[in-house]
Amino acid sequence: MNYAIYPCKTMRITQNYKGKTSHKPHTTGTPKDYPIDEGCSDTGKDYIYCPCDEMKVRRVYGVGTKGTNTIWLESTDKVSFADGSEDYMTMLITHPDDADLKNIKVGDIFKRKEKITREGKDGATANHLHISAGKGKMKGAGWMQNSKGKWVLTTTKTASKPEDIFYIDPDFTKVVSSGSLKFKTLPDKYSAGYYKVDTAVLNVRVGPDTNYKKTGILTKGKTVKITKTKGNWGCYSGSKWICLDYCRFM
Repeated sequence: MNYAIYPCKTMRITQNYKGKTSHKPHTTGTPKDYPIDEGCSDTGKDYIYCPCDEMKVRRVYGVGTKGTNTIWLESTDKVSFADGSEDYMTMLITHPDDADLKNIKVGDIFKRKEKITREGKDGATANHLHISAGKGKMKGAGWMQNSKGKWVLTTTKTASKPEDIFYIDPDFTKVVSSGSLKFKTLPDKYSAGYYKVDTAVLNVRVGPDTNYKKTGILTKGKTVKITKTKGNWGCYSGSKWICLDYCRFM
């Protein structure tokens, strides 16, 4: 399943979408979105990661001095959301510094759990990322000014609450503070069935961990029948194990 997972390794939400510091007008104006401020592990600069199988950069705004740095990404396929629905996903990320943003261009592709950009403070007073997500593809310029004067995410469907979009993958994200929001834990990620390798080269091991001896490789596009799973590892042909994070369920 192409689950949407929370896109940071540490969840430390410093302002939820109800926050009076700057977010309340986002949720009370028309149209609305539901942003969070993510401070990650500390006051430094941690990364935000791709939350689904694949996302493409649709727009980059603000490099230099023309406005607050912002990136829009859109999933290349439908995503399974935490509220049980399925659709394309659009994600808006604001405040990365020029040092990171200048290296990102429209059309760039990011794979699941691949680094996108670090948190920054372009247009802000402290390092963090302003994140908003929605169902559907990016609409128009990707945002518009609402009746409260806030720039909100626009999609072909609707902006959504983060807890309705993202699951928490406990193997990936450490929850320090959820900002009083209630997120669901990712269901058992993998089950038996056919998987196609989705990376250039995937190591095959004799057990379900990178500490086990490598016994071969699979190349991109190879399909195998997984007969049992352990965490994010799958076994085929009796005793050959691969990491399923780099595969697509068929």
